[in-house]
Amino acid sequence: MRTLFKFASVAIAGAVITGCGGEDFTGAYRYQEQSSKGAMVLNIHGDEAEIFADIVASGIKPVGKLKVSQKDGKLLLDDKNSSLRLVMKRNVDERSLVCLNCRVLGLRADGLVWSYDQKGPYDLDQLLKEQVRKREEALNAELEKMQKEALEKGRRDIEARKLTSFEGDWVYQRATKYDPLTIMSIWRSKQVRIWSFRYETMDRLSYELPSFEVVEASLKVGEGPIAKLYSLSSDKQMLTCINCEKPIAWIKADPKKDLSDRNYARKMAGNP
Repeated sequence: MRTLFKFASVAIAGAVITGCGGEDFTGAYRYQEQSSKGAMVLNIHGDEAEIFADIVASGIKPVGKLKVSQKDGKLLLDDKNSSLRLVMKRNVDERSLVCLNCRVLGLRADGLVWSYDQKGPYDLDQLLKEQVRKREEALNAELEKMQKEALEKGRRDIEARKLTSFEGDWVYQRATKYDPLTIMSIWRSKQVRIWSFRYETMDRLSYELPSFEVVEASLKVGEGPIAKLYSLSSDKQMLTCINCEKPIAWIKADPKKDLSDRNYARKMAGNP
């Protein structure tokens, strides 16, 4: 009996020594060429591993599953579905890996360094599920956006039919010398468009297609708390804001003149 215990003790000690002698490569390792917009990731967990592409534009794409083993201090990675074998060793920094035969993956050379990724190892199945979820969310958001745009277009087309009284090109009446030169074009065919220019140089500052709505005899431009409600003068030559804290007015341009004539446009806008 004593001899049996002695033998068991020696066997256990030998197993511990052997276990300590093998290196634990568990973790994730990345290889990325400078010109590439993605990386190859080697994901090792125990005696299993995966290689997947992590591409910025398209996300994660599994490449293959591998069986992990060691021999003479080298890491051996055998593809489960082919005879392909990758051979790696620990780099001098004791963290990254050097791939000794990466040409079998179609990479440019052997001896390439795969950098240690401190976020690994990854749960690849969970990453793929999360990727599918995000893509579905993005698709649903895009569909919702398209539906809103279609509804908004339909609403604008209906409201545009009511713009007859307001049709024309209108020039904002500058209240201070700091105000831009702003033109609002209102037509049933092209709806409501607004351009702003730097008064001195006529450099364009902005262009927008604001929301609009004809409310009884008034024109509402914009949405939410910043929406402005304009009334039309009896001679139909002036739009005046009736819900603004300070006076805001637009003068109708002469349809026989061109507002691309900067002198005429400036004269219409005024120079306080």
